[in-house]
Amino acid sequence: MADSGWDIAMRRIDSEFDVPQFLASSLVRKIAANNFRLAATDRIKVGYLPDEVIARIQHIALESYLEAGEDIDEDILREDLWQQALTTRREMIASGELISEAEFRRRGGLTSQRLAALLSDDSVFTLEVDGVEYFPALLAVPVSQRRSVYVICRIIATAPSDARLDFLTSRRESLCDRSLLEVLKDEGGFETVSRKAAVWAAEWSRTSVKMYEGTHQTEPADIEPLYTAAADVDPRRPLWERASNALHLHGYQWPLGPYPDVRIFSLFVARQAAGDSTPIREACVQIHVDGERILIRIAAAVGTRLHSETLPRDQHESFIEIAKRIVGHLCKHL
Repeated sequence: MADSGWDIAMRRIDSEFDVPQFLASSLVRKIAANNFRLAATDRIKVGYLPDEVIARIQHIALESYLEAGEDIDEDILREDLWQQALTTRREMIASGELISEAEFRRRGGLTSQRLAALLSDDSVFTLEVDGVEYFPALLAVPVSQRRSVYVICRIIATAPSDARLDFLTSRRESLCDRSLLEVLKDEGGFETVSRKAAVWAAEWSRTSVKMYEGTHQTEPADIEPLYTAAADVDPRRPLWERASNALHLHGYQWPLGPYPDVRIFSLFVARQAAGDSTPIREACVQIHVDGERILIRIAAAVGTRLHSETLPRDQHESFIEIAKRIVGHLCKHL
């Protein structure tokens, strides 16, 4: 018979902590019964146990029930991940890996105004712990290294702060077990790190282009798109440049063909951050192929003047080729 989540949790707690069996059993059952969090009233009863011990037992219980095949709500899993990240950040404060603003300014000889400027343009970043912003100590580099470190930080600003820190500090086999911050000190290291940073930063945002038959102001929910293309592109690039990349880079395209002969269609551009289920709608272009002309109406676009214009048509163009040409035109002229 397979072990239950309770069985697995009890073994792991016994191997890590010197806690009486009856107490461990009670904690596991109460934690599991309360969405894998020890209720405040029960926490008071074991007030002599440190917070980090309770947090670890909660995590052990959740992992054990998952391993046993128990059905765990996704919200509980997300909360557990958040708690684990918070525990890690608290440990980083204790070890000096994260430091206060005052200490960061002291180490760098920075004024409050200068630090505010560095934060505003993403040259440095912070991690929030218990409502307080802390700075990665590794960013308090000597003056001779600041320019290169600040530039790399600006490149990777598309990602969450904890991911940025991991990107900079994780040791990589391809770099002879060194981190990117260490490589940055080498001669020619800036070129290596900046290339990797640009590719990595683009992975945190995807731009998609969808086309639907007919004239639409918003994406229709009741019909399938004629064509969808998407690519990972740095969201700080101009809107129409990103749309062009999505149509040309072959990151994702569907369907593969054959395509219908469509004369009236609407093109929508959206951007979606990694881990975010809701895309940000950025543009809508309504397109009407009328004989030798292509009538374009920009119905919505971030940072673009809404207007209509006409382009000449090539008789042999498919609607996808027309869309690529229109987006290329908008790249150059808007």
